[in-house]
Amino acid sequence: MTTRTIDFRTCPCGSKRAYPDPRAAERALGKAQAKRRGVAERRGTGRGVAFENRYYECEHGMYHLTSLSRADYVGAAA
Repeated sequence: MTTRTIDFRTCPCGSKRAYPDPRAAERALGKAQAKRRGVAERRGTGRGVAFENRYYECEHGMYHLTSLSRADYVGAAA
């Protein structure tokens, strides 16, 4: 089995991983979710494990993964 990585960069908006296009962000999201599910299965519970559930575009045109839902993000901004 080969491990394929997804290229990322650091974004000018902070120290987060940034993906150049939505396809790369979607692939990274799938890999992150699979990794978190594996951690939860090994532990026997998903408590305390932050699951990334979407990606978003920042003001610099890069894409980031987040565990916040859109409703939580809108509520935090208000």
